[in-house]
Amino acid sequence: MAAYDALLDQALQLSEAERGKLAARLLQSLEPDDDDEMSPEQWNAAWSTELDQRVREIRTGSVELIDGDEMLSKLDKIADQR
Repeated sequence: MAAYDALLDQALQLSEAERGKLAARLLQSLEPDDDDEMSPEQWNAAWSTELDQRVREIRTGSVELIDGDEMLSKLDKIADQR
């Protein structure tokens, strides 16, 4: 986990815009590698749709919000078990 922690520390030093670009690129790296790569406009439209859905879920109370620090702690515990 030392490499992960070091990388996370470096990433958190980036500006908000740089962190956004990094997050988008990391998310793209998890997508299947095929010839149907999305254009930036398609990518933004897909994320806009997803964000709209999540906002609706929050407003209707159909999802439970979890504090970010609490979630990171849970994720760290899961990662440590692997």
